[in-house]
Order: sequence, then structure tokens, then C-alpha cells
Amino acid sequence: MGTGRLYPETVPAVPKAPRGYVPVYLSHYGRHGSRYLPSEGAYKELGEVLSRAAEENALTELGKDIWMRYSAVLPLLDKREGELTPLGALQHRQIAGRMVGNFPRLFKGRDARVEANSTNFERTILSMLNFGQALLQCEPGLQIHSDASRSEMGHIHQHVLENPRATPEDVIWKGKQAPWRPAFDRYCESVLNWKPFCGSLFKNPDYILGIGDPVRFERTYFEVAQNLPSCPVDDCGLLRAFSDEELLNLGKLQNYSFYVEKGRWPGGNKRGCFLSESVLGDMIERVPGDMASGVRVRLRFGHDGCMMALFALMKLEGWNTETEDPADAWKVWDTSRVPMASNFQMVLFAPRRCASSPKAGDMLVMLMLNEEPLTLDLPAVKDYYYRWTDFMDYCTAILNEAREALAENG
Repeated sequence: MGTGRLYPETVPAVPKAPRGYVPVYLSHYGRHGSRYLPSEGAYKELGEVLSRAAEENALTELGKDIWMRYSAVLPLLDKREGELTPLGALQHRQIAGRMVGNFPRLFKGRDARVEANSTNFERTILSMLNFGQALLQCEPGLQIHSDASRSEMGHIHQHVLENPRATPEDVIWKGKQAPWRPAFDRYCESVLNWKPFCGSLFKNPDYILGIGDPVRFERTYFEVAQNLPSCPVDDCGLLRAFSDEELLNLGKLQNYSFYVEKGRWPGGNKRGCFLSESVLGDMIERVPGDMASGVRVRLRFGHDGCMMALFALMKLEGWNTETEDPADAWKVWDTSRVPMASNFQMVLFAPRRCASSPKAGDMLVMLMLNEEPLTLDLPAVKDYYYRWTDFMDYCTAILNEAREALAENG
């Protein structure tokens, strides 16, 4: 289900810190929770095709059942494009509650402060507000400052012009006019087997040819099918129209496009991931100032592609492999690791004796994706805990690489 996958209902317990160490700071990047499709066009387009086929008695028994159920929910999707769903709000409230439970020390006391920033999209803003509301329910005295200013946009959404290093060409690279799109479209046509799919819906699979492009129809249909579980409606059993093999092929398309846009694809200039220096730099470089000013937690709310690009920049396991042929991206790049409400947490720990004013050399760091610890290519102090100074050196080298590359081809 790729990035349409729902956030896991259960997550493992956080591994215990080394003896004597306590959490002193947390930096977070979270994707918005479950949402309606960003464009209402897909819902309507699918409805129009199925409605016409029903009127012309062209649907199979499965097609009739799907249309009956889908026609009932279609009005509930109207004018909801891009909005956070109730499930999306719940996901963030639950993640926030677990964050407090995992690291209670960061949220207790009258001086406990949280800074939260969001991109200026309704779904990310509401994700941030639901997250903050849940924090306050756990710790009513917590000081939370929330903002969604364009002045902070470049530190959260690196692929927009609010990021001073981004160019108009970078914005085009992730759009429909990107230079890699023609090859991607040809790949779509070669990998998707639309006749069996359309044959499950229409008495004659060629019926779709009288309406429009069959590959576009299949991709639109899948986009809706992938999204409905996030919405407060019946999922209508849309996925029944696909074979397992075809679902895998559709998943390959999403891995292809995100890898080319955000990964270390040798066929591009890798700016999609290098632009993430604005996010990684913000996460690393704010630490001393935040800790000195009493900010214990910094939250960011953004988007799936922004997270993938950040992970590619950081060369995290599963995001660092380079492959010449983007059609092979699915073998090394798994978009389902960034589901709805996905979150990345960087947690710093220090010895209890100096927790109020630790030095960099005293601290350890643990990284988590979706509340599961990540393994780094660094010597571990214990399990998933690494020296902050080693991690800083690692990130500094990555930031220098990215900034030099951006300066050369910017």
C-alpha cells in the first residue's frame, strides 16, 4: 500500500537507555496523519466511469457491487480534498501519548517547553494541533508554542521555494513536467496489465478504451482504493479488482517515482535528497540553542517525500542504495516505511548527574522511525545508542557534501 499504508496499531517498546542516562532533548519530524486525497478529481473521475458503465449495463457482478458501495460513500468525500481525516487526528494523538510515556522527563515541570512547526497545509497544521492537544492532556502545565509560518517552511519542506537553496527547476523535478516523467510513463504502460484488471470490472475489458486511457484509469482507481481505508467510510472492497501481482506492480510505480524524486539515483543530480540539508541542518544545529533556552522537544509536521529525501541524505539503512535503473527501485527503496503519520525521532540522553547542562561529549543519541529504533553505521555504546559527538561528525560530513553539491549545480 506504499505511502497510503495506515500507521501501525502497535509499536515495540523503546529499548532502555544505558544505566544512569536520562533523556534530555527530542527532535521530531512527522508526516501528517491519514488524509483524504489531495485532489478531489480522483474520487469524481472514478465515480463518473463506474456510473456510466452501470447505466450502459457494462459492469460485471463484482463491478456492480463495487459501484453500489462506492456510490454510497462518494458524497461523503466531496469537498474534503487534502483534509486530515478523524483517523489521522487519532494517529497523532496516540503517537503523542506514547512519546510522553516513553520520555516523561522531557514533559514534566513548569519549565518544560515544546516548539512545534508545520508546513502551511491544513492537514499538517491539524496534525500538529492534535499532537499538541494530546501532549497537554498528558501534562496540562506544558508550554507549547505552535506555528505554521512560511518563514520556517524551508526547514520542514525542503522542496519548495521557501527553502533558499531550492530553485524553480527543483520544483519542476517533482512535478508532472519533470524530465524523467516520459520514461516513467513508458514504464507504467509496460508494467501494468490493465486488461485483467478492467476485465474484473467490465464485461468487456476493452470497454474502458471508449472512455479514456486504461493505464490512467487503473492508476486512478488504485489511488482511491489505497486511500479509502484512511477515510471514515466503507473501503468498498475496491482492491478486489486487482490480482496480487498487479498490486505489486502498482507498488513498484510508487517506489520508482519517489526514488527518482528524492533518492540517490545516479541518473539525476541527487538534488532531491541534497536539499534535505535544510532539514537535517535544522535538526542538528538547533540543539545547543534549544537546550540552552529550555526547549526540550522540537516538533515538525510535514510530508512523506520530505522524510524519504531526509533519510536518503542521511544514508539510513534501506534508503542509501543507488541503482541505475529506477525500475529496480522497489528492490532497495520501500515507500511503505513512511505510512500515514510516519515519524522520525532523534532523542538525546545524558548522565543524570549532569542532565541539567550536559556537554556534547556527555550525550548519547538514539534515532527511531515509526517508534522503532534505527541502526547506524557507527560504533554503538549499547544497542541503538550512539555517542552524540560521533553522530555529529557523521552528519557534518553529510551536510558538507550536500551543501557543496548544491553550490556547484545550483
